[in-house]
Amino acid sequence: MTAEERRDTAGSSDTTAPAPERPSAKNSSHQGPEHEPSDAFNPFDGAAGPPGPYVWAPYANVNTGAVHGDQRVHNGPMEDSASQRAARVHEGPVPESEVAAAAFGFAEPAWFVTAREKLDGRVLFLAGRPGSGRRTAALNLLRQHCGDGAPLQALDSVTELDRWQPSEPSVRGYLVDGLFPTRPLGPGVLGHVRSLLKKAGACMVVVLPDDTALLRRLEQDLHVSPTICEPPPPSWVFDSRFAAEVPDQQERERLIAAVDEQVLGELLAPELVPAEVVELVTAIVAAGGDASLVGDLGERLSFRAEQEAPELIARLRDESDALAFLLAACVYEGLDHRIVKEEADRLLELSDGRLAAVLPVTDPEGSRSEERPNPQFVFRRSMTDLLDAVGASRQMPRIPGRGAYAHSVEPVSFVRHRQAETVLRHVWREYSQVSDLLVRWLSEVSHENELTLPAGRVMGKAASWGGGRRALRHIGTLAASERMTSQMIAAHALGIAAEDPQLVGEVRYRLHNWSQAVSPCLRITTAYACAAEFGLARPKFALRLLHNLMRDTSTGKDAEAKKRRVHIATQQAILRIFHSGHEGQTFSRIMEWLNDNEIESDQLLTLFGRLLQSSEWFRQQISRETAHGHLAISAIRKALNTDDSFDSTCVALLGWAEQGRWDENASRAVEFLFHELARSMQYGELRLFVEIDQKGSEGWAGREIARTALSRWRNGEGWQAA
Repeated sequence: MTAEERRDTAGSSDTTAPAPERPSAKNSSHQGPEHEPSDAFNPFDGAAGPPGPYVWAPYANVNTGAVHGDQRVHNGPMEDSASQRAARVHEGPVPESEVAAAAFGFAEPAWFVTAREKLDGRVLFLAGRPGSGRRTAALNLLRQHCGDGAPLQALDSVTELDRWQPSEPSVRGYLVDGLFPTRPLGPGVLGHVRSLLKKAGACMVVVLPDDTALLRRLEQDLHVSPTICEPPPPSWVFDSRFAAEVPDQQERERLIAAVDEQVLGELLAPELVPAEVVELVTAIVAAGGDASLVGDLGERLSFRAEQEAPELIARLRDESDALAFLLAACVYEGLDHRIVKEEADRLLELSDGRLAAVLPVTDPEGSRSEERPNPQFVFRRSMTDLLDAVGASRQMPRIPGRGAYAHSVEPVSFVRHRQAETVLRHVWREYSQVSDLLVRWLSEVSHENELTLPAGRVMGKAASWGGGRRALRHIGTLAASERMTSQMIAAHALGIAAEDPQLVGEVRYRLHNWSQAVSPCLRITTAYACAAEFGLARPKFALRLLHNLMRDTSTGKDAEAKKRRVHIATQQAILRIFHSGHEGQTFSRIMEWLNDNEIESDQLLTLFGRLLQSSEWFRQQISRETAHGHLAISAIRKALNTDDSFDSTCVALLGWAEQGRWDENASRAVEFLFHELARSMQYGELRLFVEIDQKGSEGWAGREIARTALSRWRNGEGWQAA
């Protein structure tokens, strides 16, 4: 299975700052101001973060002198790199990094060669159960059939194949993530798709669930035999992945010596799927050959968690505090044990006795004939007892490389991997009243970023666990909330829910409606979703939603304040999509929006100025004189001659000129740009050249062009390019 990690943008710690007090469980969801809307994108920071200079340093002294190079300082709370999750692209170009990750340690199953030959027919249907490595195998099939480095494109399950056309001539492989249930594929459509692929010299792999009814329908209606993704034997996967992780044979022998051979043979059972085998390899490599760190691997691997979840719930049925702690640890596994305990206390208080299996029985005289544990008793359980009761452990203290101050944490982790999700899924499906309690509990979570991400992940997973017509009801309630934190949780949850092919259509439908809603809360949630997993995986659709949000026609009381909040969230989402690798697509949409009379052009030009400040892409386009480069020059000219956007654009161009002293690409872009700007010498170009003349020093790119243009303008001469 592939596993991409977002890059860790850990910043420096300020050890002198006093540690702020955490709010108590009783008032943590309401005490303290929430962030500005633009800060809402902190939780989603990572893979798509802007590559240019960025400083976020509340309560800190920052030297604002000249800083050169791609530097980043971030003192806000971030997830550890090991727990960060990069969004897989489900609509748009598949990144080379994802293809490379799929090829890393890939063990070819027995059916792989036959499936690769089937791709000569242009379309292959690949079905398998979760964890069998369907997507990994599909990417490797496309990679081998199309050639290393060939551009691949991902299509969402809502793609209407009867209207689909190959996106670009250079794309050689398409990966379709499921078929939408309400739009069955007919033989005519399949033939049409094959002819289009043949004409384009491309092929397509459609990844399907291991659904017997669906596969039978495909065989009957389309007369095709889907390939069943049976994973290779666990020993094959183990050997291939282990060799990729540790290329040196002697080092592999040293690491494996720490594991009992008989135990390893028992763990590599035939029923293990590749994801679980990779989990075993990771545990062995992480141990580094230390037998004490390897411990009992059988107790840690995730494939045993499924059968023990009901037993765990039954064992804790009469222990309300342990149940609350179990649920809190399931949601916030990996965080500091004090945070988990605090959230468990809040859940227990909020439950109002609903987590207690035995309720008090009172006779008519008022005396109790039966007792129950008091949920308000402060010495209910010690931390050690609670950890032992739910099968978790407190890790060794460590100091994370993030945060506004240095502090130690002792994370809570379950002994068995993936136990948290398994328990929550069991609870959600089997105990409806507990699920309602969980939704209320998580919706009132504190606005700290380290809590909103796991809460959103659980809310998104729950949509698949519940299913039915009301699968997204709890997410819609969060989206309509006035609390920014609830909106952020909803945005993250929508991205997780859209991983389910049966829910992605409803997610898209809801977001489309919310983008045109009167409620600013729903519109802001839509912007947050476009900046999170859902939008980054579907940039084309996300930009259409953001186009709707830019047409904000709010009226009535506080209309301007509402429009400002929506516009801030929308602009931040556009920035994130732009920096996630979709520069050309985003810029093209912005240029189209400039012709939309319902959108204020000043806001778009100001946003364009911000893009110029944080991207190398524009300099590359201008220096190469591409079509996008000429459009960028036109947009720069408009931005310079608009008062609201002049400052941000001027700052960006001054930075380009200074960087041209040591960057040949920047120097070439600035000189070509200034030659073009000097042809018109309107008010904005004149102001820019004056700034360059006054603030620039020797070696700045374009400085002489600016001086020459100013001299000729003062003498009444026309500009002629040298």
